[in-house]
Amino acid sequence: MRPNPLRALERLRNVYHQRSAPEKLARLRVLERARLGTAREVARLHELLCFMRAYPDDAPTLACVRRMLQGFARRADLRAQREALENSGIAGTAIRYPFFWPSARWLAREWARRLTLDRLDRAADQAIGTLFGVRSGFDALDRIRLRSLTDAVTFIRLVERMPGDAFAREAFYDAIEPVLELRPARDTPSRTLAWHRVGPVFWQRAALDRARPDVRAEIAHAPRRVRVVSVREGARLVDLARTAMVTRSRDLDAFAYGDPRAVRIVEDGAGLAFALIGLIPERRKVDADTWGALTLKNGVPVGYMELRVAGRHVEIAFNTFPAFRDGEAARMFARTLAMLHRVFRAATFGIDPYQLGRGNPEAIESGAWWFYYKLGLRPRAAAATRLARRELERWGADRSYRSSAATLGKLALWPLTYRYH
Repeated sequence: MRPNPLRALERLRNVYHQRSAPEKLARLRVLERARLGTAREVARLHELLCFMRAYPDDAPTLACVRRMLQGFARRADLRAQREALENSGIAGTAIRYPFFWPSARWLAREWARRLTLDRLDRAADQAIGTLFGVRSGFDALDRIRLRSLTDAVTFIRLVERMPGDAFAREAFYDAIEPVLELRPARDTPSRTLAWHRVGPVFWQRAALDRARPDVRAEIAHAPRRVRVVSVREGARLVDLARTAMVTRSRDLDAFAYGDPRAVRIVEDGAGLAFALIGLIPERRKVDADTWGALTLKNGVPVGYMELRVAGRHVEIAFNTFPAFRDGEAARMFARTLAMLHRVFRAATFGIDPYQLGRGNPEAIESGAWWFYYKLGLRPRAAAATRLARRELERWGADRSYRSSAATLGKLALWPLTYRYH
């Protein structure tokens, strides 16, 4: 029985030694010519390639990975599975999502010919129809739009011309919340090609560092440098951050309203960097600064954050993208704290309840509360401290014990905090 090259490459995903690069390259070359039979297999290959671009063994392997990613949309198996891979963010596939106002405007401005309304969205059809005093809003848009404009772009431009300020137009559009479809083209947003050059490539020569870091020591070790980028590079990074959200059917105001004049790159070494993105002036708040941050590994977006900075305290919403979660999440979080200490002189760091699992099933499933607790973050609430102590005692008596979803939900009622002095 012939070995499955995809499974073989998956087994080598986190393997780094003297012979790992040639072994990976041999399987990549087979997969480059292969036609995979299912959408799931195509997606698995794509995720492996993205991971290997962020953590390359050597130059020949990286060159092969880059070539395969650049040609991914042209693969016969991708074209055959295009419909099943909708909303995957893979190049060559469509994205369908009710994007908020700033993201909708960005898409309409940059990809006007590729952006349409989802004609199956009956709620939006009726809501837009009410504005025109007719039954079908989609039919009304078809009657008034120029042939060179799509229905989505026509509607977005109508909202842009409405009286009132920017906040009123945003509230109006988001109340209708139409589902948009971004049809694929060579330059439309994709996870496949998302990348930004930040320093030299770091070659992964040893196993990924999954050891639990000493957070205090990491904070004391400052990043290599912080630089304010040009407006042109800032605009590219804001677009990269927006792409990271759009291709994962997400929205983040800190990126959607990102200011190209307020972008910094924090270079941390070993291929790790952070792109800090500030809000445009009219969206900034008096009591706290809000920043978005894109985590980059060898220029590949591997995660993102929303940061609320108030004095020397920072509230962190920390996210690692699924393709990179079995990597260095703990170390990256520790380096995030070092970055925040360097840039904002932060001395305390907080994780809000949503990130820990309050109303967030994904965080409950991943055990996010214990991830942060084991790194040294602690609850201030006495009830949470007692519950955590009880869970630790149970684990001490039985090392196979795991906190139930219900218990994790109770723990997530309170924030976690880390103090650095």
